Amino acid sequence: MPNWCDTTYKCVGDLKEVRSLYKTIKANDKRKTPRVKNGFGTLWLGCIINQLGFDWEEHRCRGSIIDYQLDGNVLTIYQNTAWCEQEGFRECIETKFPSIKVYYREEEPGCDVFYTNDTNGDYFPDRYFLDNYEEPLYYETIEEAAYSVSGIVGHEVKATVEAIEEALNDYEEEHEDEDIFYSFHEFQICES
Repeated sequence: MPNWCDTTYKCVGDLKEVRSLYKTIKANDKRKTPRVKNGFGTLWLGCIINQLGFDWEEHRCRGSIIDYQLDGNVLTIYQNTAWCEQEGFRECIETKFPSIKVYYREEEPGCDVFYTNDTNGDYFPDRYFLDNYEEPLYYETIEEAAYSVSGIVGHEVKATVEAIEEALNDYEEEHEDEDIFYSFHEFQICES
């Protein structure tokens, strides 16, 4: 059984092409049975790849779309994927629709997979992630993260990943009888 990764795409490009991609996903969503037999349903990534005119067996497509929304010329696609972002799905979109650039963010805490290809932070500005027992928190800067963590642990924390991790580990140890959990991560920026 894989660790499930939360993957979000921001598909940005020519409005006509973005709408065409949106309609492709929506058409699959409305089907009663999947275009390709699978265990994930009508929004399995392989179904979308197939409808785009590619052979799903030549691409990693282990996962499915859980939600999608169109806002102007930006289509946001939320996915649950096995272990990491399924880059073959992204490559099929960009090949079929040359004006579209797919920006992504992937989050899989079990294997410490936190990546984005949004180098400028235009669509995914958050660079730090605090997983916890309540609600996950996102931060654009290390200073914002340190300030927030200082409020949690009750003392000032230096604005470095190492200092934040150490403060959270110490806090968990001090409160080991309580049901708390903190895990701090930095999104790595990649060019692909």
